[in-house]
Amino acid sequence: MVREDDLRAAFSALHQEEAPPRAVTAADLISRGEKVRTRRRAIAVVGSGLATVVVVAVALAVLPGQAPVEPATPGPSPATTSPVSSDPSPPESTAPTPATSAPVSTSPSGEPPKSAPSNTTPVAVTNNPTSSAGQPIAPATSR
Repeated sequence: MVREDDLRAAFSALHQEEAPPRAVTAADLISRGEKVRTRRRAIAVVGSGLATVVVVAVALAVLPGQAPVEPATPGPSPATTSPVSSDPSPPESTAPTPATSAPVSTSPSGEPPKSAPSNTTPVAVTNNPTSSAGQPIAPATSR
């Protein structure tokens, strides 16, 4: 039983000594937590930036390229323009001729004919330029 006596003596000696200082304190835990949080935030920001760059690069590589858009050019201007006159007289125009109606015949099946003759004649409307006094302007002749 010698061994038992040795163990009791060792435990009583240890019991009498002061406990060693703790290796972990609250301040150490807080500072480690802040470092871990900061590192994780930085990784998240860098990772999302890289993911955005990859998505844009893949989209540019996959999508077809479009030709650059050229600016619109104005269309051709009319050869003759009529100046605005301050004369209140109505402009001269030719009235269309009245159209005569053709008799409509129906076929025995009850369907109307596919094409009906048209008795209307086309009417030409001229736009003669006039001066501010209402007088027609003579066309310019080149020599």
